[in-house]
Amino acid sequence: MSARFANRDLVQLTNEDPSILTINTAFLTTFLNDASDEMDAYFETRFALPLLDPPMILTRICCEIAMYHLNALRPIHDLADAKDKYEKAIKFLVEVSEGKHSLGLTAIAQVPVDSATPPAVVFEQNFDSAFGVPQRVFNRRTLKGF
Repeated sequence: MSARFANRDLVQLTNEDPSILTINTAFLTTFLNDASDEMDAYFETRFALPLLDPPMILTRICCEIAMYHLNALRPIHDLADAKDKYEKAIKFLVEVSEGKHSLGLTAIAQVPVDSATPPAVVFEQNFDSAFGVPQRVFNRRTLKGF
């Protein structure tokens, strides 16, 4: 955060007492953790979390999301720039979760951990070679009586 935002802004946003001249790191860490959790919600179905070597763009996005939420504590006129960056960050995260953007991760890092549903398996004997697609498992004949 200190590399991306002015120290005076971080001091003001993390302290209620204007006489304090240092960043309240515990308060700031809470917002960074919240931003990280928000990002994970977009990634959990596509990637193994936590990402072992996250791309630098995610560090920037995490800081921008945290800064947006910190700025949300201030008067409304101070929020415009942070809101714009937040909306762009969320749009990017949505597009990653939809597969429109890549994070450049290895194939192993892209396998979700603790997936609730196992991958689908297609057996050769149920393959319709005339059309090049798997045969339907459920049809009117197999569902008759249900």
